[in-house]
Amino acid sequence: MTVLDVIEGGTMTPVQRWTGRETKALRYALRMSIRDFAVHLGVAERTVSKWEAGGKSVTPRPEMQAALDTALAQAADEARRRFAAALPQANLPAPASESGLNLGAVACGQVARARQALGLSVEDFAAVLARTLTWRPTGNDITNWETSTVPPGDVVLALSAILDPSSAARQGTDRFGDLVAVHTNRSEFSTNLPPDQLLSGASTVRAVGLSLNLLSQGYPDRLWHDLVEAGAHVRLLFLNPSGQAVQAREAEEGFPAGQLSGLTKLNIETLMRVRDRLPDGLQDRMELAVYDDTLRFNVILVDDLCVAQPYLAESRGVDSPAFVARRRQARGGLYPVFEQHFETQWRRGQRL
Repeated sequence: MTVLDVIEGGTMTPVQRWTGRETKALRYALRMSIRDFAVHLGVAERTVSKWEAGGKSVTPRPEMQAALDTALAQAADEARRRFAAALPQANLPAPASESGLNLGAVACGQVARARQALGLSVEDFAAVLARTLTWRPTGNDITNWETSTVPPGDVVLALSAILDPSSAARQGTDRFGDLVAVHTNRSEFSTNLPPDQLLSGASTVRAVGLSLNLLSQGYPDRLWHDLVEAGAHVRLLFLNPSGQAVQAREAEEGFPAGQLSGLTKLNIETLMRVRDRLPDGLQDRMELAVYDDTLRFNVILVDDLCVAQPYLAESRGVDSPAFVARRRQARGGLYPVFEQHFETQWRRGQRL
């Protein structure tokens, strides 16, 4: 990769990760003393000296990564060229293939430009993104997406919603309904939206599925107590561990007989214990039930948010894609479909 490969129309391709080595190269390119460079960045002289002395083993904090990005972006073309000439090749983004653009670098640039257009710090921009996404990124996530890691697809989609809400709303209505995110499997979903974030501050929690591991094993007893004591109403519907449907699912997924039913029974007992330990007068706010019907979906409804996973033939539930929808004022969409599915199964269920 040559110097010209990293400069396009006067814009430097983002550095994947700033270390002391890249910091020193930028200072040299700007032809500044350590003192002047420190003033330029708004840090102490000893901080710059520490970065440079540590070389590639030292990584500045996320907020300073962003400051270095800005310093590079605002540098004169000649300074950028000097920096590019000294930049370690291993830290450059992968070059575009012969057949097209480096789409990962394009996505990183979109995040950086969106934040700069709003004039926000990485922490403030993360908070803005969280209002659009179904999960909460951190300032460190923003820095990584701008410099070294390709941002997730829902983040890229959220950028247009933030910069042009009216356009994004029209597109969402026409193309995606109330769908706000898709995850390839349950692990990816729970990584982006852990149970403690999913249920935080909820007023209603409804779920129907098999053993409901995400809620039974992924959410501590203490948090269940806090949630119910704060006023939440919980209804959880498990596949009957003694029924025919769980046996059919065990055979379909290739589990030994009794494995899924045993896990489901354990989860039910765990949440019954949670319910029994609630203060008097609150136990009826945590309702548990079982049903014995063909397993079609795992559905979690938390206030206006719906997470739905289909149960696919010869595929384990944890490997199925997860669809996230948010209830909207306009009729239609996925939320009311899965809400009706839950309510229908709940009416058929047997209370515990």
